[in-house]
Amino acid sequence: MARAKKKKSVESYREKLTAEHPVVAKKIDKSLKLSIREGSYASISSGLGLSYLSPFALALNATASQVGILHAIINLLPSIVQLKTAKLIEKFPRKKIVRAGVLWKILLWIPIMLTGLLFYLGVPHMVWTLIVFVGLFYAAGAVAHSSWFSWMGSLVPEDNRGRYFSKRNRITGFCGILTMILGAIFLDGAKKIGSNMGNVIGFTLLGFGLLFAISALTKIMSLTLLKKQYEPRLIVRKKDYFSLWQFLKSAPQTAFGRFVLFRGAFSFAIAIAGPFWVVYMIRDLGFSYVWYMAITISGTAFQLMFLPLLGKMSDRFGNIKVMTICSWLVITTPLLWIGSAFVSSDLGIKLYLLFVPAIVSGFAWAGYMLATNNYVYDAVSGPKRSFGLAYMNLSVGVGMFLGASLGSILAWIDISFMNPILFIFAISGIGRLLVAMFGLGKLHEVRNVKKFSSHYMIREFHPMQGAVREIHHLEHLVKGVEHHTG
Repeated sequence: MARAKKKKSVESYREKLTAEHPVVAKKIDKSLKLSIREGSYASISSGLGLSYLSPFALALNATASQVGILHAIINLLPSIVQLKTAKLIEKFPRKKIVRAGVLWKILLWIPIMLTGLLFYLGVPHMVWTLIVFVGLFYAAGAVAHSSWFSWMGSLVPEDNRGRYFSKRNRITGFCGILTMILGAIFLDGAKKIGSNMGNVIGFTLLGFGLLFAISALTKIMSLTLLKKQYEPRLIVRKKDYFSLWQFLKSAPQTAFGRFVLFRGAFSFAIAIAGPFWVVYMIRDLGFSYVWYMAITISGTAFQLMFLPLLGKMSDRFGNIKVMTICSWLVITTPLLWIGSAFVSSDLGIKLYLLFVPAIVSGFAWAGYMLATNNYVYDAVSGPKRSFGLAYMNLSVGVGMFLGASLGSILAWIDISFMNPILFIFAISGIGRLLVAMFGLGKLHEVRNVKKFSSHYMIREFHPMQGAVREIHHLEHLVKGVEHHTG
C-alpha cells in the first residue's frame, strides 16, 4: 500500500513537470541557446570538412570514375541506415544516439586525414580507402540525424519553431558559408606556397589535413555542447508499421507511391551528372579552390533568394505544380553547363557559371526540394509518415547510387568525340527529360488548390518549414515527453 502511494505521488509530481515548470523552462531556454552555439560549431565543421571531401579526392589523383563511386556510396549508405533510426529511438535516449553519431564522425576524421599522408608517402589505393571511410562518415551522420530532429521537437514549442529555426539557420548558415570561403582561400594559399617551394602536392595535402583537423576540433566543441543540453525523456508507443515490401506492392496504385517512384527515377537521372561538377571545375577548367567554392555557394544563395516566392506558389497552387515547373528547369541545368564550352575567355567562363546556371538551378532546386518535402506531409498520414519518409529516402538513395554508378562507368569509358564530363552532362539531361515526360503526368495533387495564376496574395512563408516539418513527422512515434529536473 505504501509503495503504491509512493508511486502515485511520484506520478503526480511528474505530471506537474510540464515545459512551463520554472526549472524545466530554464533548462529548455538554456538548451535552445546552447543549440545555436552547437549548430554554429557543427556548421563550421561541415564548411571546412564535408565541403572539401570531393576536392580532396581529386588531390589524391582520384579519377572522375572514382569521384562518381564516392558519391554513389555516400548517397546509398545514409538512406539504408535511416531505415533503422526509428528502432534506435525506441531503445535508447536520443541524446545518446546523437552523441554516438557525432563521436564516430570525429574519430573517422583521423583515417580520412591519414589517407593524405599515406598517399604522399607513396602508399597505393588511398582513393579507395578514402571512399570507404567517407562512406562510414556519412553513415554515422545518418544515425544522429533523425534523433536530433526528434530531440529538438521536444524542446522547441510548436508555435515558435519557425521563428527559432529561422534564427538558428541564419546564424549557422552564415558560419558555414564564411568558413567555406576561408577554407578555399587557405587551400589556394597552401597551393601557392607549395608552388614556390617546389612541392605543390605536399603543401596542398597539408592544407586539406589542417582544414580537416580544425573540422574535427570544432566538432568536438559541438559534442561538448550537446552534452550540456537538456533532453526530456521520451515515452514511446507502438508505431503504425508497414513494411517496405507492402509499400512497393501498392506504390503504382497510390498518389504517394507514384511520387516516390518518380523521385527515385529522377534522382537516378540527376545523379548521373551530380558527382562531376567538381571534376569539371577543378580538373578540366583548372579553377582555383576559391572560384570552385564561389560558384558552389552562388547556387545556394539563389536558392535562398527564390524560396519565399516558391513557398507562396506551393501553398496556393499546390506542390505538384511547383514541382512540375521546377523539374523542367532542373532538366536544363546540365545543358547550361555544357554551354560553358562555347565561352571563349577564362573570366567569361567563370562569370557565366557564377550566374547563368546558378540562377536557373537556384530557382529550380529551391522549388523542387520545397515541393517534394511538402508533398510528403500532404500525402502521408501522421501515423505512417516516418516509414513513408524512410522509404522515399531509400528510393532517392538507391536512385542516386545507380545514377552515380552509371556516371562512373561513362567517365571510365574512353570518349574521344567530346569532353567526357560534358558528355555525362548531356546523358544526364536526356535522362531527366525522359523521366519528366513519362513521370510528371502521373503525379496528382492530394489537397484542394487554386488554378495556377501569375498574380496572387497569400500568407507569410517560413524559411525553415522543411526542418520544422521534419520534426513533425517524427512526433507520432511517441505518446509524449516526460520532463525532469535531474
